[in-house]
Amino acid sequence: MKPVAAFFLTLFSGFLGAEELPDFSALSSGSFEKREAAQKAVYDWVVSNHETAKAVLLKKYLKTDDPEIRVRLVPLLERAYFQPKGYVGIIMSPELKEPQAQPPGQVPPGRVPPAQVPPAREYEGVMITKVFPKTPAELSGLKNDDVILKINDWEVRGGFDLTSEVAAQIQKNPPRTPIDLQVRRGKEMMSIELKLGILPTPSERLRDLPRTALGIRSSSTLEVIEQMREFRSWLEGEIDKERKNLIADRRL
Repeated sequence: MKPVAAFFLTLFSGFLGAEELPDFSALSSGSFEKREAAQKAVYDWVVSNHETAKAVLLKKYLKTDDPEIRVRLVPLLERAYFQPKGYVGIIMSPELKEPQAQPPGQVPPGRVPPAQVPPAREYEGVMITKVFPKTPAELSGLKNDDVILKINDWEVRGGFDLTSEVAAQIQKNPPRTPIDLQVRRGKEMMSIELKLGILPTPSERLRDLPRTALGIRSSSTLEVIEQMREFRSWLEGEIDKERKNLIADRRL
């Protein structure tokens, strides 16, 4: 390729890249409304460009000296760090399946029947215990005490970790994917279609997760806290690498 042609191609590519990037400088605008609007614009850009957003945001975070931009980039980096997943916007608990009566076994005369081992609990469906406002769940009409029995063609049944299975079944779908739910409301059966939202980041989820009795965190909350620690550890590691690179540069 001729040098002149290569120069214009590089220049043209630079213009394209600049057009695709959001306006980071607006994150430190003198207007609070403009800062909030800029953060939302960058957030939307991160979701749409997840494969490249983390590297771009990290470079911006490490190079900027503006404290306002650095503070606002942290939650955006957390959004870029975790893969966007589908989200409904509910808290749920497994619905215990009604046990079926078993015929009594025949015990020979004079023999003591063996100790009965209680059968493992089987759950069928998950009951919605909370619907978060302004989420796909609320917009679709889901309500507290609704029991979800099926997600698309997948029947909601299993053991004590059924809620985790349901969450995984939903989150395997990308955001904005439509799904069909079979729901029991009282004695009425209904089908509800909703378009998945975006699973909030661990920091966002922690603010919404309720505490159990006596203020003890649930296992799902502890999982979210561990994810937050993972992100913080990654970011601190990147900051440390950048600091070491600067020290090495000064020694040259």
